[in-house]
Amino acid sequence: MGILFDPTSGLVAEMIRATAVRHRILASNLANVETPGYQAQEATFSSALAEAQGHGARGTGLPFSVGVVLKPDPEAPPRRDGNNVDLDRQMVKLAQNTIWHTALIQILTSRLSMMKAAVRERG
Repeated sequence: MGILFDPTSGLVAEMIRATAVRHRILASNLANVETPGYQAQEATFSSALAEAQGHGARGTGLPFSVGVVLKPDPEAPPRRDGNNVDLDRQMVKLAQNTIWHTALIQILTSRLSMMKAAVRERG
C-alpha cells in the first residue's frame, strides 16, 4: 500500500463519493416535489461505512467500497396525490449532506497538504 493510498484517505474518498450520490438523490426528490405519485428516495451508507471501517481495522486495506443503499424514504408521509416529498425535510437532509461532504473534502485536503509538506521537507 502506497503512502497516498492509506486506509483513512481511501475511506474518506469513498465517503465523498457516497455523499455526492446522496446529494443527487436528494436533488431528484426536490425536483419531483410536485410530481403526482412520486415516492421520495433515501440514500443511506452508514451500515456500509461500518463494514468498510471494520475491513480497514482488520487490515484488509484498500480498496474501500462504501455502497450507497437506495430505498424509499420510510418517514415521508404521503399526500393525496400519492407524492410523499416533504420540501422542508428534504432541504434539511440536503443541508446536512452538504455539511458532511464539505467536512470530508476538508479532511482529505488537510491529509494531502500534510503529505505535500512532508515531501518538501525530505526533498
